Amino acid sequence: MLGYVLKRILWFVPTLFAVTIIGFILLANSPGDPVNLLSNGAKASGNIEEQKTFWRKKLGLDLPLFYFSITTLSEPDTLYKVYDEQQLKIIKEDLKENGGYKNYIPKIVWYGYHNQYHQWLFGGANSKGIIRGDFGISYIKKEPVISIIKDKLIWSVFFSVVSILLAYVISIPIGIKLAEKPDSRSSKITQVTMFLLYSMPSFFVGVLLLMLFANPDVLSIFPPSGIKPIEGYDDHASLLSKFVDSFPYMILPLICYTYSSLAFISKLTTTSINEQLSLDYIKTARAKGLNENNIIWKHALKNSALPLITVFSSVFPSIIGGSVIIESIFTIPGMGLETVKAIISQDYPIVIAAITLSSVLTIFSYLLADILYAWVDPRIRK
Repeated sequence: MLGYVLKRILWFVPTLFAVTIIGFILLANSPGDPVNLLSNGAKASGNIEEQKTFWRKKLGLDLPLFYFSITTLSEPDTLYKVYDEQQLKIIKEDLKENGGYKNYIPKIVWYGYHNQYHQWLFGGANSKGIIRGDFGISYIKKEPVISIIKDKLIWSVFFSVVSILLAYVISIPIGIKLAEKPDSRSSKITQVTMFLLYSMPSFFVGVLLLMLFANPDVLSIFPPSGIKPIEGYDDHASLLSKFVDSFPYMILPLICYTYSSLAFISKLTTTSINEQLSLDYIKTARAKGLNENNIIWKHALKNSALPLITVFSSVFPSIIGGSVIIESIFTIPGMGLETVKAIISQDYPIVIAAITLSSVLTIFSYLLADILYAWVDPRIRK
């Protein structure tokens, strides 16, 4: 088992490297000049050129892009050092007009680790690198990206993980009951209820929950928005005390996060269990006189778990971007809402951080799914 896990981890390392390459390319080719955006506040004080020089060095823009470049004399690799667009245009035209065909013979130039990508990934004099959680500086807020998204990421992960666990804990027993007694009245009512839940969009359910349970004119049981009391926590409150204070704010969002998964996972469980119950080893277990509950929970459920694991691997990565609507309705300061704001304001470091984190979560979820596959079905390890 350990050898299988190590092999899968090694296979995912090149994928992670490819993700970082794509993220860096998107950031390097994003519209606008980050130096101008970050230097806007210096216009009034008159030291704008000093600020531009500072931010250019801080962001590593005075370095070449990658470890090497394939270039020609007509497009030399040193052009990135020319910041004035008019001057750059004149230099390019001059290079193309003089030198003849030799200007177009390509050559490879090696820079080593003194480049923008290496500094962005592993860190350098002015950054720690994304492998240590440093996603750069926000173009709009002029703060480290990690300080902006840290708390928001925690809330998004919390709601998503808890809702996924709740969905599985509730759906699997329901799916098993539906498989045991498919023709009973209670099973038919449950199936219709699950179908109705699955057909309702999350924004509709979110608004409906607020109208019914957070409305002074109907029932004011839960707070309508936020994730903590308006007056904040007590200065000396413990973590448990903070959780108790925030718990009423979590109920409605968790319901909204969870309900749509109930129907899908319970139906998937029912289908998978029914397939297993028709196989010979289940008939043999029944012939030996095993209890029906033991047959289902100890034998059929484990062998029908592969589709459930597959669903988990596809749901887990939606932590970053799949919760925008719910976060907007309940005013949850999560990662999805922050990403939308960053897109609107063209704050590309935050957008790239969200894309990178989402990709890493996707890779991690598929790695975890592969490990669970091998645990459920040992034949996969071979």
